Amino acid sequence: MHERWPRLLLGRLDEVVWGSLLLVTVSVGCIGAAMADQAGRQAMRLLGDQSFIGLEYPVLGVQEFCPLMVALVLALRIGAGFTAELATLRADDTFDALTVMGQRPWRTRIAPMLVALPLGSVILTLTSILSWEAAGVLVMLGRSGINPFTFVHPEVLSPSLLMLLCAKSAAFGACVGGGATVAAMGSVLPGDVGQTVTRGVVLGTLCALTVNLVFDVGWHLT
Repeated sequence: MHERWPRLLLGRLDEVVWGSLLLVTVSVGCIGAAMADQAGRQAMRLLGDQSFIGLEYPVLGVQEFCPLMVALVLALRIGAGFTAELATLRADDTFDALTVMGQRPWRTRIAPMLVALPLGSVILTLTSILSWEAAGVLVMLGRSGINPFTFVHPEVLSPSLLMLLCAKSAAFGACVGGGATVAAMGSVLPGDVGQTVTRGVVLGTLCALTVNLVFDVGWHLT
């Protein structure tokens, strides 16, 4: 069993990261393009200057939008599927049967995903920064002719800001996995799997949003 667990973890991690990479990239890129476009328009309308956008744009993505978008994608894609998987096992008594047979489903089914989600969330969020920045570069270049070399400012991403991103991402991944597990491990009848999936997604999303608020308040108070 100890030899199998790393393979189970890698399988779950592959499901979380590679299975969600395209959706995360597209989602973050679209939000980033919209934010850059709106920021550019408002800056020109109110101040007549767009030079400062490149300094604030990556901070906004790293501190808020990239971790949150990854969390929402994981809740809708991985959280829903994981809840359905566990709820089905509970509804047809397979979970209890595996426990009686010594298969330890908590170790083989649940624990790998609960570890893979925080790790995968951090990996996806770090990757999504590239999509966020690329979207901003393309929008500002296309709409305002701003040179990408003057728009991109990686120096604003301080170590403390990157630590905040990693902490948020890991916590959000844990929220998604925890919400799915709590919803699925309750009393589930064969006809309740669909409702259980919805409950798991809602729990994971609300938990992530609450944790995000706690992080932001703590960040601004320090």
